[in-house]
Formats: sequence, C-alpha cells, structure tokens
Amino acid sequence: MEYRIIKGWRIFAGVVFILFTAGGFFLIGKAFTEPVLTRQIGLVLFLSALVIGCIGLAWLDAVRTLVSVDELAISVTRVFKSRAARLQDIDGYRTGDKDSFSIELKDNGKTLRIPQYLERRKELIGWIKERYQDLDERERMEETAVLLEDNRFGVTREDREARLAMAKKFDVGATAIGIGLLIWSIAYPRPFETLMILLFIAPWLAVGITWYFKGLLKLYKLKKSPYPSMIQLMLMATFGVALVVLRSYDLYSFGEKAWSLLVGGTMAATIICIGACRQAIATARKKTVTYIVVFVMAAAYSYSLLIFSNCYYDKSSPTIFHVAVTGKRISSGKSTSYYVSLSSWGQYSDGNEVSVSQSFYKNVREQDSLSVYLKYGKWGIPWYRLRRWIKNY
Repeated sequence: MEYRIIKGWRIFAGVVFILFTAGGFFLIGKAFTEPVLTRQIGLVLFLSALVIGCIGLAWLDAVRTLVSVDELAISVTRVFKSRAARLQDIDGYRTGDKDSFSIELKDNGKTLRIPQYLERRKELIGWIKERYQDLDERERMEETAVLLEDNRFGVTREDREARLAMAKKFDVGATAIGIGLLIWSIAYPRPFETLMILLFIAPWLAVGITWYFKGLLKLYKLKKSPYPSMIQLMLMATFGVALVVLRSYDLYSFGEKAWSLLVGGTMAATIICIGACRQAIATARKKTVTYIVVFVMAAAYSYSLLIFSNCYYDKSSPTIFHVAVTGKRISSGKSTSYYVSLSSWGQYSDGNEVSVSQSFYKNVREQDSLSVYLKYGKWGIPWYRLRRWIKNY
C-alpha cells in the first residue's frame, strides 16, 4: 500500500511556489532598476532567495513524500531522507496535538512520524491502531497500577481508588472553574471587585487542594500520566487577573518602592507555593521547569495583586491635567486594541499613548479635550485615568 500527499495540497504548494518565485524575481528586477533600492540589492537578493528556497523545499517535500506499507515494513520517504521500520520492531503508536501521529520502535525508542495531509491517512492510522498499542494509554495504565499500590494514598486499594476518583473530580472542577473565570475576565469583568477577589483566591485554593492530596495531585498535566492536577486553575486564574489589571490601570511610574514590594511578594508567593506543593513536585521529571513556572506565576500574581490593591483602594486626591487628543489608532491581531495619543502633560513632555475601551475610542475625536486624573496610589505607585471626553464648543 502506498500513501502520497493529497493531490490538492501538492497543487496548492506548487502554485504558491510559482507565485513567490515570480514575486522574488520581480523584486530583484526592481532592485536593479530603481536607484533608490541600489543599496538594498544584497538584502533583496538574500530575502528573495531565502523565501523562494524555503517554499521550494516545501513543494518538493509535498511532491516527494511517500508512505509505503508491505508485509515486512513501513517506510516514510521525505525530500531529504527515507526511514523504514520493520513491522515486528514496532512497539506502538502515540497521538499528539494538531493531529500528529507517530510510531515508536521497541529497542531504541526511535519514532517514525506519519506525515499529515496524506491520501487515505485515516485508513493507514486505523490499520496501525488495529495491530499495535497506544503507548500513552499503556504507560498510563502501568503508572496507575503503581499509584494504586502506594500506601501514601490510602490503607486499602479501595481507599486509594476512591481517593484517585475524588482527585479526578477536583481536576475536572478546577478546569471548569478556570475556564469560567478566564471567560468572565475577558468578556465582561463585572462586578469588578467580586471578580478580582475570586481570581486572587482561585490560585491559592488550587495550592491548598494540591497540598491536601499529599502528592496525588501534580503541578503538571501529561496525557500519559494518571495523576490529576490543579495547575490549569492556577494558570487560568493568574492569566485572567493579570489581563484585567493590565487593561484597567495605567501606571505613571514604577519606582524602587514598587520593585521592592513586587520582588518581596514574588519571593513569598514562590516559597509558599513550593513549600505547600513539595510532594506534588517531588516526582516531577523536570523540577527546574516546574520551579520556573511557579516563579513566573508568582511574579504575575504578585504584580496583579500589587497594582490592583494600589489603584482600586486608592483614596488619595487626584491631580488633574487637561490634555488634547492628538491622534487615534487601532491595533488588530488576535484581539483588537484601541489607543488615543495625548498632548504633553506631567512627565510626558512629548505626550503619550493610552489604551482605551472601544466605546471610549468611538466617542472621542482628535483635538477633543480630556482630563487626566493622576493619583498617588495606595502603596505610593502613581497611576492615572482618563475622564470621558468633553466636547469643544
């Protein structure tokens, strides 16, 4: 049996290669004929050759890729190499993200990846699954068997099974809560104070539950691991609260006092989290990565808590500056952001640009007057906020 890249994909890759080749030669021609571009000829040549070369290789790979299966072996031929595995040497298969699929060999653990966009790829994968084991599932079952014999998680096997089932329920609940909090943070962060309190509590709730289960809950989530985790709630709540804080407050300055508070809060949060979750971290294969993730989360959490408490509970009297709108722009990407440029005020002798809401952006015009409210901050971190526009008469 032979499996090639889908014909439509090969044609598409060829068309793209032709178009980019034509565009590259057009740019090269312009570079030699336009005096302004004379000094950029080398750069144009290099970039054109690089792009054309990369797309050309992609097209050749699409044309040359072939997976063949016979009674003895399965082989994969690509543009630069060809690999084969005897059927009797195959240990099993693994599935991954983005529809990736690979075969793993018994002795050396080497893998043979099945390319995407193959004709009748589902047929080939189905044939492999009928004959070999899912290695992730096998490892998960083996690790589960070891887990259920660990006396740390219960006196009897029934106790351990019940505790594992309970931990998995916490895992599912934590994921649902984390997703809910994140959507709430992005879509409609109101009532504001209630949302922020829940976001600040959620990571510590996850840490507390992880500590309670004494190593049965981990600080990582692996497809082949039977261990549940609360890391998803920690990550989503921390990301959500940081997102809300960054969108809600504009800082005027961030001085030495602010840095001291941030560093102190980050270190305290890191130490508490690692201490409480030490049994969950003990069996991690990549402890350094785990410590780095905890530190980054602690830094984001501490910054968010510092700025929120500094601004939201600030009762100081504001200093008011009257400024004019000097420009507007929209930044589009994965999300759309709105910005207005202000005339000079305070330390901004050349003015500054401020992120605003969509409704604020639509209701303000260039040369309109705005009021900037500069406040001292609960912890001495100055911040400011724009007041709705005032129409000029």
